[in-house]
Amino acid sequence: MRFTLRFFFIFIFFLSLCKYQYAQKDTATFNRKKEVVFDNKRYRVYNSWLSAGAGISYNTKWPKDERNTGVDFSFYIKDQIFRIGAFASGADFHAINNYNLHLCYGYRKESGKFNVSAFLGPSYSYFKRPLKDSLDYDLSKTYNAFGVYAVIEGVYKVKYDIGIGAQLFCDYNPKQMIYGVRFIAYFSGAYRGLKRGYRAPNKNR
Repeated sequence: MRFTLRFFFIFIFFLSLCKYQYAQKDTATFNRKKEVVFDNKRYRVYNSWLSAGAGISYNTKWPKDERNTGVDFSFYIKDQIFRIGAFASGADFHAINNYNLHLCYGYRKESGKFNVSAFLGPSYSYFKRPLKDSLDYDLSKTYNAFGVYAVIEGVYKVKYDIGIGAQLFCDYNPKQMIYGVRFIAYFSGAYRGLKRGYRAPNKNR
């Protein structure tokens, strides 16, 4: 009950922060279709992106290294950025016992070669706690818990809208805490076509 109230106040603070950020911005000058030109190609500034990958993690209630896979979709509402995602973890990729969903508010800094972002928000976890350490991963009890999820993501862009990178993440709830690293592939929806008036060189010449 105590944690539920704490989670409630964290969630209210999260919503208040979003509202405050909206109030501080001059939305009248916001241009959803704003573009930049990079390597003679046009890209949308306020672009959504998909991050997906796998890595290693640690569960404080089951003190062994784990494996995790995850996928996140980051998107804009006006000029504010949000993320919805999920990850699964367990003793091995074929022995998953924890599933997590999260909705976050974040910060992003993008350039021609890098994309750096950070997100924080509420999460929901469904997991089974191991009864014992065994080769067959005997699982006994099922839990449902609300918590808080945080992640920092760094991407090196091979192309403006495609890259590789890593995430450092942590999910906390009253039953357990999981933290780790995930190596990811990055795909954004920024590409809008060639620069207006640009003609690609004729390779036959």
